[in-house]
Amino acid sequence: MDTGDDIAWLSADELLGAYRDRRLSPVEVLASLRARCERLNPLLNAFYEFDWEGAGRSARESERRWRSGSPTGLLDGVPVSVKDHLPVRGFSTPRGLFFSDRSPASMDAAAVAHLRKAGAILFGKTVMPEFSVMSVTDSVAFGPSRNPWDPARTSGGSSGGASAAVAAGLGPLALASDGGGSIRHPCGFTGLVGVKPTHGRVPYFPGPTDRTVAGPMARTVTDAARMLTVLARPDGRDWTELPGDDTDYVAALDQPLRPLRIAYSPTFGHLAPDAEVRAVVERGVAALRDLGHEIEDVETVCEDVGQAHLLQAAPRYAGWAESLPRDVLAKFPPASIRLLEHFAGLRMADYDGMLQTRNRVASQLLSVFASFDAIVSPVSPSIAPRVGEFYPDGDLVDRRLRQIGAFTRPFNLVHMPAVAVPGGYSADGMPIGIQLAGPKFSETVLLRLARQVEAHLLQRSGVRRPACAQPETEAR
Repeated sequence: MDTGDDIAWLSADELLGAYRDRRLSPVEVLASLRARCERLNPLLNAFYEFDWEGAGRSARESERRWRSGSPTGLLDGVPVSVKDHLPVRGFSTPRGLFFSDRSPASMDAAAVAHLRKAGAILFGKTVMPEFSVMSVTDSVAFGPSRNPWDPARTSGGSSGGASAAVAAGLGPLALASDGGGSIRHPCGFTGLVGVKPTHGRVPYFPGPTDRTVAGPMARTVTDAARMLTVLARPDGRDWTELPGDDTDYVAALDQPLRPLRIAYSPTFGHLAPDAEVRAVVERGVAALRDLGHEIEDVETVCEDVGQAHLLQAAPRYAGWAESLPRDVLAKFPPASIRLLEHFAGLRMADYDGMLQTRNRVASQLLSVFASFDAIVSPVSPSIAPRVGEFYPDGDLVDRRLRQIGAFTRPFNLVHMPAVAVPGGYSADGMPIGIQLAGPKFSETVLLRLARQVEAHLLQRSGVRRPACAQPETEAR
């Protein structure tokens, strides 16, 4: 390879091919990645912590394995970043909180353990917001993560550090988590592929919840499928995990895909996406129709679940509101304080209302999937907001919060999978994502559809890179 910039944009699949052919080594790739992180992380604030010494040991071990012709797994020598609240042995896990213990973790989260076993090089932890329920990534502890396509804009939340990293060429893959869209709408805002698996498909330990799953972020569908193949295996520590099915999601991409019946809903019955967003998604829908899929416009998919999503998180965060000292609470931004106050004021009747909403939404979505194989929609109604403008008044329970994640949250509420894939760009060059959602256990179908959309995008506009991640910008 000629330059570090060339290396930065190689996919995991391409890196593995270069290792196999001895055109590159994991040690060379890590050195290039480190130099790039040192240039770009001060601008983007994607990472709060690195371990270059530990990553260097892993890279040298991987290099020895490749030289002996005995790679250990599907990601041997591939750099992978990990979101803050998923513990990685030797890294801190502050969860975006300024008062957290910064001691190194003594164990790996279940998904992290799978990555380590597959030979991935775990080099850094990515930034997330306080409490991990924000739709943007900003915190007292670390400040805002910025979008590589326009650093004045957010990279989304709560996996905003992860999306900024992968979009800027700071590693080809990121392990993130999604409790209401935290993988998908950061991917939509930054031009990435993100997979929210069926609940239990990827083991989530420590701390399994009723809505949050771990999953991959990548620049290509093939890379996302490769990482999901590694992650979607039993761990034994998560009581909610599904039995292993040994699916090779990369091989599944090449299997024939019969013509599908797909519901297209640009509004879900209660949303108003920006005109540019809707136009991009409709071009993706037209491409799927040209490929032989039967597309039908569906006005109403399910009711607004914004309040129910907040209520689902209430038990955990009500405890924070009651236990934190007032002087600590006072240091949070208004949005976080409003969130905690909202949770503290909830009653059991409110929580029961969430359960009833979930039952209704499940019935509504199952009714759609009785007639259709998938639902296509925007990932978010808008392009990435500017840093600092999304919660200007600290109001977390108004319609704006429900809008930005309204296309993604229903599928967390009822444990169904969904994939975000790049669809196109706004007039000012910001990425716009398309969401493909399906019934439980439909990951292979969704990934095949996502690759068809991806191929359509490349055919139309070629590969674009964020302006701030180009060499001439880095030099400034």
